[in-house]
Amino acid sequence: MRASALRSALLLALAATVTSLATAQTEAQKKLEQPPQLERLDDADTPITVSPNKSRETTTDVQRQNGRITQETVHAGGSTYTVKPNNATGTALPGDAGGTGIRGAQWTVMEFDIAKKQKQRSADAAAAAENAEDAPPPPPPPAKSR
Repeated sequence: MRASALRSALLLALAATVTSLATAQTEAQKKLEQPPQLERLDDADTPITVSPNKSRETTTDVQRQNGRITQETVHAGGSTYTVKPNNATGTALPGDAGGTGIRGAQWTVMEFDIAKKQKQRSADAAAAAENAEDAPPPPPPPAKSR
């Protein structure tokens, strides 16, 4: 008797679960069949502004020797690179092991301006000298006791 009561309770629970799943599945199918509700957006009064691209100024410095280009330095935007021709040495032909190949550009990564640093140091020293004239003299050193 206990086994039959337990079985009937399990069957009722299973039936309730199956019916709830079936109803949830039919509701999901109904939602998929209906198109989504669209909202109407008000037109904005702000005009569309298009800003022109910043002009990328490119300058090139060409160095020539006897009418042949020996070096070309290109300043484009914030980058600087140098292109040099790949001249053959000796009797090697292009394509040979010792012949000319493609020579890549040399990018300028960091430049150090030593003269600028020296000028800055001299300006700082002059400013310190002007401030030193306004300051009181340092106290005399303590007397040595023997």
